[in-house]
Amino acid sequence: MTHVLKLLGGGWLAAVLGVALFGLAGTFSATTVSAESPPNPPARFVGSVKVDGTAPAAGTTIEARIGSATCGVTTTFNAGGESRYVLDSPALDPGANPNCGVEGAVVTFYIGGKKAAESGSWKNYELNTVNLTYTTPPSPTSTPKPPVTGNTATASSDAAATWLFVALGLGALAFGVGGATVARRSR
Repeated sequence: MTHVLKLLGGGWLAAVLGVALFGLAGTFSATTVSAESPPNPPARFVGSVKVDGTAPAAGTTIEARIGSATCGVTTTFNAGGESRYVLDSPALDPGANPNCGVEGAVVTFYIGGKKAAESGSWKNYELNTVNLTYTTPPSPTSTPKPPVTGNTATASSDAAATWLFVALGLGALAFGVGGATVARRSR
């Protein structure tokens, strides 16, 4: 025992206690680390943009909505003589993007705050091409054109066709009567 005490009395005691304390320190200060999964990728929408048949100015705002939630905003740019857009609509994240990014959700688009005629389906596994258009409705103060009810040329041609059928019918009747008369004489 004296031999052990002599060894421990030297530098060995400090070394043994240091290793023991180091091991215990790791045990008492351990924290649980949980791996978080990466966020789902967004759905990417691309396409051309036309307002009343022409390309809007570069920088026109394009907004994607799912229900009443805004799920992506971008602006137009000019490429190849047309106005185009690229928009990423984020995946569902209850904390940050509620109501966005659910597989198959209907995505409506707004061009400069006006609802586009087209909509898309949220899919984040393929590139979604949706060419957007908006047509300004006619002004309610403009006078509507009167309905087309026909013209006299059509009416007269209908009357001529009716007389043609009557004449052909009478001709066929006369031909039939004449044929019956010839047949009786030949007996």
